[in-house]
Formats: sequence, C-alpha cells, structure tokens
Amino acid sequence: MTTLLAAGVGLVVAWIITIPLFRYKELRPMSRRDVSAEDGLAIRAVIRHARYPGSTTDLNAMDVVPIWSWFAPNRHGHSRVPMLVVAMQVGLPLAMAITAHTFDSEPTTVLVAYCWFATLAAAVAVVDARIWLIPWWMPWVGAAVGAVLLGAAAVDLDRLDRMVWAAASGVGAYAMFFVLFLAAPGRLGFGDVRIALPIGMFAGFVSPLLVLWAFLLGSLLGVLVGVASIAARKKRQALRLRTSPRRGRAGRHMAEPPAALSTCRCAPGRSTMA
Repeated sequence: MTTLLAAGVGLVVAWIITIPLFRYKELRPMSRRDVSAEDGLAIRAVIRHARYPGSTTDLNAMDVVPIWSWFAPNRHGHSRVPMLVVAMQVGLPLAMAITAHTFDSEPTTVLVAYCWFATLAAAVAVVDARIWLIPWWMPWVGAAVGAVLLGAAAVDLDRLDRMVWAAASGVGAYAMFFVLFLAAPGRLGFGDVRIALPIGMFAGFVSPLLVLWAFLLGSLLGVLVGVASIAARKKRQALRLRTSPRRGRAGRHMAEPPAALSTCRCAPGRSTMA
C-alpha cells in the first residue's frame, strides 16, 4: 500500500513540476555551444516561456496531464507531449515507489527524506538534459532541505552518527568534484560540483561506501542521458532546417542571384529592368 501511495504522490509531483522545469532556457552569448571554450562566458539558466518547438502559445498544467497527455492530441495541435516529459512523469513515480519499497521497514521520516531526494534528482536531470545546465539554486536548496529531513530521520532512528556520515560524505564529494573542476577547466560545470553535495549527503547517510557506487552509477547514467540529449538535439536541428523558410527553395533563390543578373553588363546609369 505504501508503495502504491508513493507512486501516486510521485505522479502528482511530476505533474506539478513539469511546466516550471520546462520554462528553463539557456542564456549565453550568440555562439555555437562549445563546452571546451566556455571559460569566461556568462552562461546561466533563466526562466522563460514553456512552449512547444515552433509554437508561440505558452503551456499550462492542463497541457501536460500525466497519462492523458502522452497519447491524446492537445490544443496546440501536437499529437503528444515530448518524450522527456513522459520520461519524467514515469521515472519519478517509479523512483518513489522503489524508494518506498526499499525503506518499507524504516520510519516515515526516512521515506520522506529520500522521496525529496528523488524529486531533486528528477528536476536536475530534466533541466540538465534539456539545456546542459543546472540552475544554481537547485543543489543548495536540495542540500538544505535534505539536511533538515535527514536530521529528523537520524533522530527518529536514534542514530546521530548517520548524520555525521551524511555531512562528511557530502563535504567530501563536493571537495572531490571541486578539485576535478579546477584540474580540468571547461570539462566539468560548477553545477556538477554543487550537486555532488546533496548526492554525497543522501548516499553517505546509508553508508559512506555507497557514495563511490552512487558516483559510478551516476557517471554511467550521465553518459546515457548525454548521448540521448545530443541525439534529440540533432533531430530538432534537422527538423528546424527542413522547416525553415530561409533554408527552403525560396531562400536559396534569394541567397543566390540568377545567372542572368550576375553576368549582365549594363551601361552606367541604365536600369536592368525593362
């Protein structure tokens, strides 16, 4: 029963956060994205409109109702929501259900803490997959709320040593990623350094050794998400090029003048038009 309830809560939470997460866009100088050449550029995530590609109509919560919006046409003419929305609205309830099953014998405070972590992880993953950036406040808020929830869980379990594990693991993970950030500039964003803090905290609360497994698994999932994100971005770019009027037949005629005009020799002051 607890597992089903957690899955239902996860589905509602995923629905609530869908539109806010898809309002994030990348703000950067007008140049082609090049991760290795970002040093010194003012690049950040900003809140804009949540819209479908090529649409000028803002989305609202009724456009992304779980399950219904996956199959039914909506008022914007799109047959279904983007696959990333479906992935989040399936993944977060599943993650919460697995969390509830895993911590079924633990106090409710432990379950609430790790459901919060599942929500944080889903939000960060969605924004990062879309724009390759993590909003600066997400890891800090996630870590702050997580510290309160883990503290309550440690008191409930009468295991204050676990809170010490969590704090030490979080600081250790943050320090390790900060060293990697300094050692390989341009290869690792500072958002990755920030998110290491809550990941280390929640993994270390269970066991300090779990931190290493968490980052190994996270690296593997990051590669898979990155490959999927690049493939989706290339598909969108190809679709944009095919549908753009500047790339169409008329655009080519405008960009390339007719041979008759380019080779015409006219006397000074005379018009080329009859």
